[in-house]
Amino acid sequence: MNFTDNIEDVIDDLQLRSMLDDALLCARDRGMVSGLLDKARAGKGLLPKEAAVLLSVEDDVLTELILHTAGEVRKKIYGERLVLFAPIYISNHCVNDCEYCGFRSTNTQKRTKLTTRDVTTETKTLINMGHKRLLLECGEAPDMNTLDYVIEAIDTIYSTSVGSNNIRRVNVNIAPLDLEGFKRLKAADIGTYQLFQETYHRETYESAHHGPKADYTRQLFAHDRAFAAGIDDIGLGVLFGLYDYRFEVIALLHHARYLEDRFGVGPHTVS
Repeated sequence: MNFTDNIEDVIDDLQLRSMLDDALLCARDRGMVSGLLDKARAGKGLLPKEAAVLLSVEDDVLTELILHTAGEVRKKIYGERLVLFAPIYISNHCVNDCEYCGFRSTNTQKRTKLTTRDVTTETKTLINMGHKRLLLECGEAPDMNTLDYVIEAIDTIYSTSVGSNNIRRVNVNIAPLDLEGFKRLKAADIGTYQLFQETYHRETYESAHHGPKADYTRQLFAHDRAFAAGIDDIGLGVLFGLYDYRFEVIALLHHARYLEDRFGVGPHTVS
């Protein structure tokens, strides 16, 4: 598969800004907002430009109507179902110095890397708490947190049981891999591969991250490589507070639509 890594294929900054400017005017039109909510209730989905309108509403009455409609749509799709997972952090060693993260390399905290025995102990504790799904996480430290180490931890989690109870699904949130690395992760029988863009605003992204993670393009196109490697279950996400939340939401929607258009499937989760 050809990887062009053309950022504008996913995020066209000027287009998104223009969309948000237009949305500010449309958001004052009660008829338009009501029509968009009717479309949402019908389960027809919303285009990014339509979501931008709802995100720009300032009227208190309309805001309450949006919240109520969101609750209706959620209940219609998911009912009363609630799925829980627990994080398992296997290492806080990290070479990145991201401004918002407790793992950042300039922090003087104690660094820990779980052994196989530690992973077994933590997994048993989580099983005893009733968990069936875990999210494995670790910092980016190529010399410490190797892919071999991550896969060994995944294998350990799956092979650990307490009586007849075990972990059925291990989702993974680790730094981007190359194509061969993602193929190995797929072979480890993971659930969802999650990777947050943190912020889709490139200038903000590059000012908040220092180290390998500062590569905006590497982060943005990691999901392409995961899909190309056979991983068909991925998660997107943003860290609200780094930049304008309206921009982040519609950028995330653009990213999801890009993946749907290119690979025929979008994100399983949005965080």
